[in-house]
Amino acid sequence: MFKINSMPLAALAIIAASYAPSGLLADTASDEAAILEIWSTYSTARVAGDAETWLGLWDEEGIRMPPGRPAVDFATFAPGTPARFENGPESMRIDPEEVVVMGDWAFSRGTYTVNESYEGKFLTIFRRQDDGSWGIYRDAFNSNSEDD
Repeated sequence: MFKINSMPLAALAIIAASYAPSGLLADTASDEAAILEIWSTYSTARVAGDAETWLGLWDEEGIRMPPGRPAVDFATFAPGTPARFENGPESMRIDPEEVVVMGDWAFSRGTYTVNESYEGKFLTIFRRQDDGSWGIYRDAFNSNSEDD
């Protein structure tokens, strides 16, 4: 089997990024701000029980990877989302600790707190949409509790 060593590719990406035009860096900053806004909208919609807004944050090929359950694609989880949102949390805080943009792809890593006591972490991949906005493409999350 053919195996590619990713270290030279990673080094090349870092070198290329260090020589990126300043306009590209400005675009990256606005992309990072847009992704941070997604997290704000995500938590607000979840607490408000606004399934339509929450679903609008997703790429049509999005996949959720919840703890202790199989991954589920957008076409499967979207229809049942309004019913699941009827009894939403009283509060939700998402704290992105890292946002990295690479062209039409980005990822964000961080922590979340639900109802001031349930804490966890996430790693989410975003894909740029045809209109230039960002959509959640893959979302993996889990609790910090050993009981979950």
